[in-house]
Amino acid sequence: MTEMRTTIQATPADLARDYLQQPFPSPYPAFAFTLRIPKDWLWFEKEGNPTEPNGQLQKLAAYGDRTDQSLIEVLALRLEREIAPEDWLEQWVMINQYQVLGHRSIPSTAGRNADVLAKKMIAGRPVLFRLRTFKNGKFLYLLHCFSDEAHYPQVEEAFLVAAASFQLTQVQAQQPYAEPMQELPLNKVFQLGFKAPTSWIAQPDNSAGPDSQSWNLANGDGTPVGFLNVLTSTGASTAEMAAAPVIANLRNIGADLREVPLKPVDAGLPGIHLSVAERETSLNGTPAHLRQTVIRTAKGWAVFTLLSPAPTPDPYLIGPINRRAFDIAYGSFLAGLVPH
Repeated sequence: MTEMRTTIQATPADLARDYLQQPFPSPYPAFAFTLRIPKDWLWFEKEGNPTEPNGQLQKLAAYGDRTDQSLIEVLALRLEREIAPEDWLEQWVMINQYQVLGHRSIPSTAGRNADVLAKKMIAGRPVLFRLRTFKNGKFLYLLHCFSDEAHYPQVEEAFLVAAASFQLTQVQAQQPYAEPMQELPLNKVFQLGFKAPTSWIAQPDNSAGPDSQSWNLANGDGTPVGFLNVLTSTGASTAEMAAAPVIANLRNIGADLREVPLKPVDAGLPGIHLSVAERETSLNGTPAHLRQTVIRTAKGWAVFTLLSPAPTPDPYLIGPINRRAFDIAYGSFLAGLVPH
């Protein structure tokens, strides 16, 4: 199997000699970009490039070698909901029947990106793909690079250089979110708050005790397709005790949660202790996924819990949208705890 190389071997002198920084202008600002391609490659899709989003994954441009064996495609998708590109790509490769050979997760304030090596049979021959995601605000970008398997080692460097040099040229600086955010207070214990997409309906949970504060958030009105709870409290002696009221409430609405073992993880931050749980479960007989993070500080406890449907495949991206909301809520609160 081909190894998944992640670093460029070319020196700056090699790049200046062998590559061209190729701008792609567009009348639609979000579709304008630049990237490096080998000087002897051809530029395709020069005519008919899209002038506005159409709600689908759109090809902006393509660059190919002269052997007609290798291609770099740049595609874009306007998002309606906030999502991590890595989670989007996971579903996309599944639906399009790629075989994933290697995967690298790349942190980003706009949501985790992905670098993926995959394989697929095309017209009876094996083809290797290098897939790299980017995101800015409402737009997700995909570098979709591929070559015949036997020829792939000769062009992998060009694929890596294209990904490393890809830049948008006519849009604002990095915009982290595709959706507007709401700020919800957690002022009984921490005098802090957390962010959540405005598409999530937030309601205070008045059943929380006098020394606790709790928010329930539902993804969508009518029939919610995701539940997020954020609880702060004092007085618990263990992470399991801090999380117990949330687990009990989820059981009451039909979640199969007999045991939710929490595992301590290193927060890498002084005075902050984390415990996490992630498991498959069911909600009223339907497959579901649970994620939970418990934070302990000298002031008290904060418990972030997500219960999400878990269809496979997931063409409506319910799971990825729900996981991104969890990451935003937890991440924004944790950022508030860190001294500036």
